[in-house]
Amino acid sequence: MSNGTGMLGRIFGSKPENNREERDRRPQDERPQEPPPPEDPAPPHLRSFDAIYRSARLPVSPCGVDELEKMIANPIIANAPPETRVIALKFALDREGHTIEEPKSDAARKVKALDAYHGTLLSRAGSLERRNAERFQEMEAERLEFIRRQEEERERLVQEAQEAERQAREFEARLNAERQRLSELLRPFVGELDFTESDLDSVLSDVTPPDAPPAPSSSVMVDPSVR
Repeated sequence: MSNGTGMLGRIFGSKPENNREERDRRPQDERPQEPPPPEDPAPPHLRSFDAIYRSARLPVSPCGVDELEKMIANPIIANAPPETRVIALKFALDREGHTIEEPKSDAARKVKALDAYHGTLLSRAGSLERRNAERFQEMEAERLEFIRRQEEERERLVQEAQEAERQAREFEARLNAERQRLSELLRPFVGELDFTESDLDSVLSDVTPPDAPPAPSSSVMVDPSVR
């Protein structure tokens, strides 16, 4: 195909000479530098592809897939017959000093960057799952320890009450024995003794009562699962 001849030549114009060589010789610092865009605030799974590409530091392609998409959307190519659409696109790329390998390589790099980012999401999910499994085990151990301590405290309280009741019964037996001894001792002189409540009150008023049992501890056991 001659340069600038035929239908494609009339559509796109003549091919600039040495366009690719001039582009390759252009220093990188002469290309316009755009300010970096702000960080993407979206959740990781909704992060924009452009933000992922920037994070991956993909090299700038001379003709990336975005430029190729714009060329395809050009009415001249989009409205061309199917049999000439590919030829027209290749002619447009060649006219600008590019080949189809450039957007192809750009697409491969972008897909690779997306795959790598997907891998980080999977790794993050796996790490959180392992962390949660360990924490659940710790929580279960804390729960079982709390139940064990609670059972020990309940058993201690029950035994304390049972011991107090046993001591009261034991003292009651001693009391009855002492009552019987005193009655038998005084019966020859005063007859049968009748320890009425008034007598007991007058006698017991001079007796110092035993120390009261200490009040239950005010400490409260808290379920470690309640945070």
